[in-house]
Amino acid sequence: MSSGTGKSNPALAVLRRIFGVSEIGILFVLVLLIVLVSFVQPNFASVASLSNFGSRAAWFGIIGLGVVFQLSMGEIDLSTASIYGLTINVAAVVVVTFGIDPWVASALGIIVGVGLGALNAVMATAFKVPVIIITLGTLSAFKGLTLIVSGGGFIYGLPREHSFFKVMGATPLGVPMVIWAFALLTIVLSVIYNHTRYGFMVRSIGSNPRAAELSGIPIARVRMITLMLTGALCGISGMLTLAFFSTADPNLGAGYELLAITAAIIGGTALTGGRGTVVGAALGALLIAVISSGIVQFGITANWSVFVTGVLIISAVALDAAIRRRRSR
Repeated sequence: MSSGTGKSNPALAVLRRIFGVSEIGILFVLVLLIVLVSFVQPNFASVASLSNFGSRAAWFGIIGLGVVFQLSMGEIDLSTASIYGLTINVAAVVVVTFGIDPWVASALGIIVGVGLGALNAVMATAFKVPVIIITLGTLSAFKGLTLIVSGGGFIYGLPREHSFFKVMGATPLGVPMVIWAFALLTIVLSVIYNHTRYGFMVRSIGSNPRAAELSGIPIARVRMITLMLTGALCGISGMLTLAFFSTADPNLGAGYELLAITAAIIGGTALTGGRGTVVGAALGALLIAVISSGIVQFGITANWSVFVTGVLIISAVALDAAIRRRRSR
């Protein structure tokens, strides 16, 4: 059926190839918010301003990409922010205290993240409990380790002239390296989620764990890989944060676990498992950052951003429930 009135908009067709329905909706809201705030505060749409809130979105958004895999298989890891903070402080301490090369220290930081993710998976499997139960404890344990490692204070004295800080803290084309990394990881993980056997197994486990087990899917192994992937993403985000600030703070990342989960849910990942979108999580993180920045631009106290985040979570959960009811009919 092709007629003069039936021709589709080429731009919309391209968007549909790149994004799903939920992602297009978030993208529309994101662009609309930026335009609206820019009318009141013209500097909001400047490269410097966009890079500023884009960086903030990327730090917890990278973690949110891993959360998509967790939620899709019906798991929630509450220790991600603590892992993120611990990787930063471990890398900083080994550089300042032991004189380790920052590149080596950053690799160590990522390995620590992977190891902590694996530890969560091992304990969840051994005790036969959901990951959320284990991470209720490890979020505090890992946070405590961060305070012990850092001595409870800032870590200064990092060699800012070193190539690690110059490269990973650079701003190619005026855009911070963390945003480039965020974009690249979103593309790679979206392909893995949608077009690999691993991604299929993650979604299958979340859709029907019993059926997945009967079909021979190794649930424990997939959980292990997923939590190790999330730990690696926490480490990567942590190392990019360390390169950006050239210092370490034991309080870095506070609340990031909730922001990462919120970004994934807003982006279209189902809390009940079986369905998710990596691109949507990335857009969700940007939306949260834009709202927080917009609140500040209007001169409203930043405390309101916490309230708005809570409202967004409730709204996303309500929308997800409505979609599930519609599909069940």
